[in-house]
Amino acid sequence: MQLNLPILDKLANSQNILIAGAGGGSDVLCGLPIYFALQELGKTVHLANYSFTKFRLAQFVGEPEVLIEDTLLGARGRVKEQLDYYPEGYLAQWFQDVRGENVSVWMFAKTGVKPLVMSYEVLAKRFGIDAIILVDGGVDSLMRGDENGAGSLLEDSISLAAVAALDVPVKILSCIGFGTEVEDGVCHGLALENMAALAKQGAFLGSCALTPQMPAFQLYENACRYIWEQPNHFKSHISTRVIPAVNGEFGDYHMYRDHSSATGIYVTPLMSLYWFFEAQAVAKQNLLVKPLMSTETFDEARSMSSGVRDSIKRRPRQLIPY
Repeated sequence: MQLNLPILDKLANSQNILIAGAGGGSDVLCGLPIYFALQELGKTVHLANYSFTKFRLAQFVGEPEVLIEDTLLGARGRVKEQLDYYPEGYLAQWFQDVRGENVSVWMFAKTGVKPLVMSYEVLAKRFGIDAIILVDGGVDSLMRGDENGAGSLLEDSISLAAVAALDVPVKILSCIGFGTEVEDGVCHGLALENMAALAKQGAFLGSCALTPQMPAFQLYENACRYIWEQPNHFKSHISTRVIPAVNGEFGDYHMYRDHSSATGIYVTPLMSLYWFFEAQAVAKQNLLVKPLMSTETFDEARSMSSGVRDSIKRRPRQLIPY
């Protein structure tokens, strides 16, 4: 069974595709099923991530390829010393150990928009990128910034702003894990309202579901387990809910009992769905994107974001009535 991506018409003329995690630290993992599905179709696909990994540690425990000092590294090969947070490095190691492939997982430093644009441009030029799929674990990338319950939208907004500035023919945002962001306080009623507004503009590109029978899902689960089961490694609260949801778990289910103490976990089949949108349209409705364009550092971006959000009227939380 294959992942029935609804975006294939958009990618018909694209051969060199970059799948980039938008801002959850482990978002690149959520892009793996799309990566494998597109590879099966003969596309050349690259992986990148807006990274929470400390670059100095990454260079200490391995030999990443350095494209821009301090802002763009490619994790590759083996991790020589254990780290409790290095999803990109252990993903590259999984490719080598399990699949016998030398795959670089590119890491964008946690900066403001201007350095991130430069990093994207370097990768786009190096690999002839003609399509970018920005992947969000969860749905807070769809928040505009005027919500009570916007989640941790800053990192996603920085990535959206950077991608919006690029001269690349196809730019798509993909979200998976609707309902996983309990700890982040996301208001999913407002997320649905924002999705409806994008659909009204013609910017919703369709959705599809992962199932246990799909090889692309099986590889995603295998890679995630490999990373999380490294000694003391951080576990994503998004994918640790998406994977059980795909496998048919329901309700207050914890994939790793020692991982999450959050209450109100409610695993449902909705978490297995990918939602696809025109990235440019999502960026246009995001109230933070334009002010963030001039930012250099993450601290500057955070300050700018706080100022914007404090100055606008917030939409009240909206419960889903069923």
